[in-house]
Amino acid sequence: MQHFVFSLRNASSHTQRGFFSVGVPCPEGKFSVTDSLELIDENDEHVNASLEIRHLWHDGSIKWLYITGITSLPSNSTANYSLQLTTASLAHFTNPVKHVDSKKQIKILLSNGKTISIERNKPGSIDINSEMSTWLTHYNNNKYDALQFVSISEFSYEVLRSHRQNAAVRIKHKGQFQILDKVLDIKFQSTIFLADGDVLNNVSITNPAASLHPNGQWDLGDPSSVYINELSLAVSKQANTIRLNEKKTVVATDGDTLVHQASSGKVNWQSPVHVNATNQVNLTHKGVKVFCNDELEYEADQCQPYATFELEGNSCLVLEVKEFWQHFPSMMTASNDSTFVSLLGAKNSEPQELQPGEQLTRSVTLSNTPITAFEVTLCKDWLQYSSCLPFAPFNVPKKLQQLVDKGVDGESSFFHKRDAIDEYGWRHFGELYADHEKALAPDTLFFVSHYNNQYDPLCGMLYQWAVTGDQRWKTLADNLAKHVANIDVYHTTLDKPEYSGGLFWHTDHYVPAHTATHRTYSKNQPIGVYEDHAGGGGPGGQHCYTNGLLHHYLLTGCDTSKQALLKICSWIESYYEGDGTLLNALLSIKNAGTEGLKNVKTGQYPLDRGTGNYLQALMDRYALLDDISDIKKCAHIIKYTVSPNECIAQRRLHNVEATWFYTVFFQAVCRFITIKEQLKQTDNDYAYAVSALTHYVNHMLVHEYPYLDKPEILEFPNETWTGQDLRKLCLFAFAKPYMPTFAQAIEQKKQSLQHQIIDRLSNTEENQTTRVLCLMMQNMNFDAYESAAAPKTELLKELSRKPHEKEQGALNNSSRKFPVKTANLTTFILHTLRNFSLSQERSQAVKRFPKLQQWLGKP
Repeated sequence: MQHFVFSLRNASSHTQRGFFSVGVPCPEGKFSVTDSLELIDENDEHVNASLEIRHLWHDGSIKWLYITGITSLPSNSTANYSLQLTTASLAHFTNPVKHVDSKKQIKILLSNGKTISIERNKPGSIDINSEMSTWLTHYNNNKYDALQFVSISEFSYEVLRSHRQNAAVRIKHKGQFQILDKVLDIKFQSTIFLADGDVLNNVSITNPAASLHPNGQWDLGDPSSVYINELSLAVSKQANTIRLNEKKTVVATDGDTLVHQASSGKVNWQSPVHVNATNQVNLTHKGVKVFCNDELEYEADQCQPYATFELEGNSCLVLEVKEFWQHFPSMMTASNDSTFVSLLGAKNSEPQELQPGEQLTRSVTLSNTPITAFEVTLCKDWLQYSSCLPFAPFNVPKKLQQLVDKGVDGESSFFHKRDAIDEYGWRHFGELYADHEKALAPDTLFFVSHYNNQYDPLCGMLYQWAVTGDQRWKTLADNLAKHVANIDVYHTTLDKPEYSGGLFWHTDHYVPAHTATHRTYSKNQPIGVYEDHAGGGGPGGQHCYTNGLLHHYLLTGCDTSKQALLKICSWIESYYEGDGTLLNALLSIKNAGTEGLKNVKTGQYPLDRGTGNYLQALMDRYALLDDISDIKKCAHIIKYTVSPNECIAQRRLHNVEATWFYTVFFQAVCRFITIKEQLKQTDNDYAYAVSALTHYVNHMLVHEYPYLDKPEILEFPNETWTGQDLRKLCLFAFAKPYMPTFAQAIEQKKQSLQHQIIDRLSNTEENQTTRVLCLMMQNMNFDAYESAAAPKTELLKELSRKPHEKEQGALNNSSRKFPVKTANLTTFILHTLRNFSLSQERSQAVKRFPKLQQWLGKP
């Protein structure tokens, strides 16, 4: 039986070969890991693609498949693909990988008889049938030098298969190399398709050092930054031609042919978004210029070039780096005996500063013919049938959907916002412009403010793509995911634990970014901009968003998103639980009772969005690794944050500025409840979470209202508050099935709020600003909350017992009593002492107090 699961579209005007990769969800119990599955097209023809099982349901059936391959499609055509159980016998697989020298090289035998060789100790070194080879280089002192690798920490390969045949070989390298006196990390992954020898390379370069960040400010010019002229992938052959676009191709001649994309080429190409460490914009020229032997041959706004090479037997090879102009400065150079395509920087632009903890990821292809990336659309019916995205907004009020559609339509779309401040270049491309922060300076021509994924628009965009099939949302999501994973995450383990691996905040409210780029606080900012203005700091629990990265990995297979998610999860855990050292324990005791932090004296977590984000991160890690201990940790956090028996009046929820984010916490509790139901664990942890939720929803029935009904109590009474109101609809919708006695009252309250919220959002120009759009995208799924709820009969019986009145008419819906949980400080200290390690204490001391490094050494 066939199951249509996704489609591919070739939107160009000519037949193309295209690469595709997609995560496909499967319904529980539908496919067993022992089933013989294959991908077929509309003509019932087998598609040569690999099918990898990535995740399983609790019953052991397949939950997520990752499918990747290369195929051809006619112009302006769409092809549908299905999963099919086949009765064909399992093919006999021959390993296409041969070990020439286990310490130096492996050879991969292609279907056409040719070979590709890989150097084990040199990431990026690929030999193609002994006709040409590649290697990584750095341009310095007016020449390209091969990278010198300090160490190789990982070399591995796996053969990717369909049921019938080998499809590809995936090779992974990890190591370090040195530029001048700085050591950088490298990850290099190559996927080699066996049918024709097409090679897809993904390379990540990371500066693993810690930033100095004096006074909590994170400006360009850090002492641990690395300045790179040009990092390139080199090919041991001069390109015959360089195709710039459909209208222009340059034939390489003796000497050098240079393609130099120095800026975006857009109207605002000199925007202050591109300042360097001296706060100056120093871009060489507008757009792209092509030089042949130092003579200007061609210029344009943008180009996406690829180089072609003639090989033996009338075959050819095509070299292309994806997003060439978007990740400027970029360069492609064809010299007499080599061709170079830049991964970071361009030798004719100023050196690029790779900040501490900053990362770059690029994709480079070597193929027989140009390879595009086909548009992928998941089948909406299959998605709903799979139940793998329980909170996706499949059913949304039309007026609300029309508002969200402005994210890709009209003059205020995210694409147009990108152009407004020229959010392009390798550090900025994919980021969202935080245009709402311009509220206090509406007439400023270029008000640069970076959004850094607040309220997880990445997740919202992926939901929109999955539900609507609109490819523009997928494009935005891919761009944003790459940016968040590379730039917004602090890729170091050498700073103090509450910073290392964290997600940087958006640009500080109502001030430009200046030289802080995506690091929140700049030394150039004014002070006292608004009440409680901080002016300094670093990653913090209140800004932690992982759900979009999880969904990006599940839906696209992107390993960069997966690794970023895991880093953030480790960081947020350290932020709340500490690093286990005595030094950290003493600091935690000193800070006990500080707003936003766990109180180690009582064990209590703050009832705020930070704790909600922490819960979400743990559940995202559970979805990724299937480690049940993460769910047990969630249960512990919930019990030490709220109680089903507490007096909610003492929470002072009427002080909206200080408490509004309790709804964020309870949205996470809703997800925890659904996971427990999927696991069929109706234990005390489950009952506690449900009882706590319904206890607060009872309070909301009486006391909640649209925030802007009382603008006088708000510091900035703007429509962001209306966007936050949507969270209340999610909680009412989810809680209603657990509160059958009050279902009618809940529905009436929900409908009343819903009409007010949507009407208010529909009648304001703020609905087109980034923050409000993101809040709508992430919280328009209140109907999905109701559908996700699946209360167990035995719990409903308990919850339906006669309640008693308390708190001015609010109803406590639980007959079970749960004592308030408190921890023992002595136990905390003894646990810390039992795990005492002098080396860990030394390491953490020098991370927290860098001046100690002159006596104790680096961490």
